[in-house]
Amino acid sequence: MNSDIFGNLREWGQVLELLESLKKSEKLDEHQSGLARILRYGENWRLLEAVLEYGKEINQPTDEFLQEVNNIMNDQNLYLDARMLAVNTLVCLFPRINRKNNHKFSQTLVVRKMRNILNSPGPPIFHEVVKKSLNSIMGK
Repeated sequence: MNSDIFGNLREWGQVLELLESLKKSEKLDEHQSGLARILRYGENWRLLEAVLEYGKEINQPTDEFLQEVNNIMNDQNLYLDARMLAVNTLVCLFPRINRKNNHKFSQTLVVRKMRNILNSPGPPIFHEVVKKSLNSIMGK
C-alpha cells in the first residue's frame, strides 16, 4: 500500500479531485492509510462523506481503514448522516473482511459493534439503519 498522498487536508478541493481520480482509476485500495487519515481528520464534512462513499468500493479493506469507519459509526458526537454513511460502508465492506487477509478487525467485531449500538440509547432513525444493516449482513 502506498503511503499518504493527500497532503494538506485544508486544501479540500484538491483532495476531492484526487479522491475522484483514485476512484475512477480503481486505486483506492492502495491509499487506505491516507483515507483513514482523512476520516480521523474529521474537520471537513465533504471529505468525510466522500471517503465513506468511495470507501464502499475498496476490494481489500485494511484494519486501519475499517477501524476508522467503525469509529465514525460509533461516535455519538458526530452528525447522524456521517454515522449512517459509515454503517452503509461497513455493510458494503463486510463480505470482504476475512481472515485470509490477516484482519484483526473481523466480521464478528462489526456485528458486535452494531448490536452494542442497538442495545444503547440513541436516535431511533439511526437504530433503524443499524438494525436493517445488521439484518442484511446476517442474511435475514
